[in-house]
Amino acid sequence: MKGEFFEKRPELNPELPKSVCVADDQSVGRIIDLENYPRRRVFDAFKDRDIPTYSITSLVNITDFKPFTKELGHGFFVPFSFLLSKAVNSIPEFRHRIVDGNIHEFERVHPGYTVLQQDRTFAFCSSLHFDEFTEYGHHAKEQIRRSQEHPICDTGVKHHMFFISNLPWVSFTAITHPFDHQSSSIPILSMGKYFSQGGQLLMPVGVQVNHALVDGIHLGDFYNLLNDFCANPSRSFS
Repeated sequence: MKGEFFEKRPELNPELPKSVCVADDQSVGRIIDLENYPRRRVFDAFKDRDIPTYSITSLVNITDFKPFTKELGHGFFVPFSFLLSKAVNSIPEFRHRIVDGNIHEFERVHPGYTVLQQDRTFAFCSSLHFDEFTEYGHHAKEQIRRSQEHPICDTGVKHHMFFISNLPWVSFTAITHPFDHQSSSIPILSMGKYFSQGGQLLMPVGVQVNHALVDGIHLGDFYNLLNDFCANPSRSFS
């Protein structure tokens, strides 16, 4: 038997049925009706745990993607973060957040980066997701520049975001991140040092999520999308 329970993994659903949602306000996301939520039993099983998060690291094949970045003129991090943001926003469960005991689904979530500073510390940088890379890349580079000029490590409510941590010095095989319960449902993605193996260029990508909202099947969807984006860069950036 392949996978956990299925011979063939069910197709990725673009969004939950409209009947599941009982409110729609993009400042807080739309509230999911828990009585009709198909993952209700899983949500209840994990939402109150002391450590509801779990993490996974998988190698992503960037053999075709890496040389393509030279055509974009934005280095490596910004284009790859664009693919991460595309993958995150393609999966409804990655856009779910727990707010005051309710599940809120955001129509779109935006990336936040860690930005290395000259003094070897880092700062937080809030950016925006755009469907077109031209807009995404321009905005991301400007926000990174501002973060380098005026570094901050601001905290607060950021349910409309997800986070990307960049560790280009380490080809890690596992990674976890600090969290508090207010922000435990925000996915944290990590990029590691890429390396050559068997004629391929591979990079570790870590994902930390809340099990009350995201299961292994959704992580499989994420990595499948990301690998497909990297294998077809011309299509992914068109």
